[in-house]
Amino acid sequence: VCDALECAVAEMKRGEKAILTVTTPAAAAEEKLGLKDVKADKVVFTVELLEFEKAKDTWDMSEEDKVEFATSRKEVGTQLFKCGRLNMALAKYTKVADLFNYIDDYKEENRAKAQALKQACEANKAACYLKLKDFERAATSCNEVLKGDPNNVKALYRRAQAELGLKGFQACIADCRKVVELDPQNKEARALWRQAQAGQKEEDRKAKGLFANMCKELGKG
Repeated sequence: VCDALECAVAEMKRGEKAILTVTTPAAAAEEKLGLKDVKADKVVFTVELLEFEKAKDTWDMSEEDKVEFATSRKEVGTQLFKCGRLNMALAKYTKVADLFNYIDDYKEENRAKAQALKQACEANKAACYLKLKDFERAATSCNEVLKGDPNNVKALYRRAQAELGLKGFQACIADCRKVVELDPQNKEARALWRQAQAGQKEEDRKAKGLFANMCKELGKG
């Protein structure tokens, strides 16, 4: 089901009818509805929710059930990400990460699994945010991973990508340097490092020109 219908149905009650207007065509793309490559400015659906199956509330789950549920949600998120359904993937990853905000009282084995799932989903959230060009949130998700695992190469690299997007070139260089220290064969980090150096060089050139112009204007006074 396309993103628009999945989001809308989640807010509906059994027997409810609704008219759904979608102004982002990609969110309405659905091959089964003949809308695989829809190009319209807007798509209008008439929706009726005939039946649904209510999922078990997570607060009513055991630790083991929560870990199993989170694992399946993460896998669904990965499939959605691969299909380019970034917002839906992000929702799945966020649900898993939020599910394990407090796990101090978990059994040791379950706590380790929950922590690993949370970190993986935070890293995957960062990947979604990067593709959506939401660099600040991407960096925040990476920071969540790095709190518990300061040497997580994937999180360091994705934070460096976010920093490049935010034009934080020095911070990007610092993260790339650490990635290369941990993984000397990481070609992507080396390439990103060069991009950040070029970006910083350009920023320095602009700053130097601005300073020279300011001095020139002051000299006229």
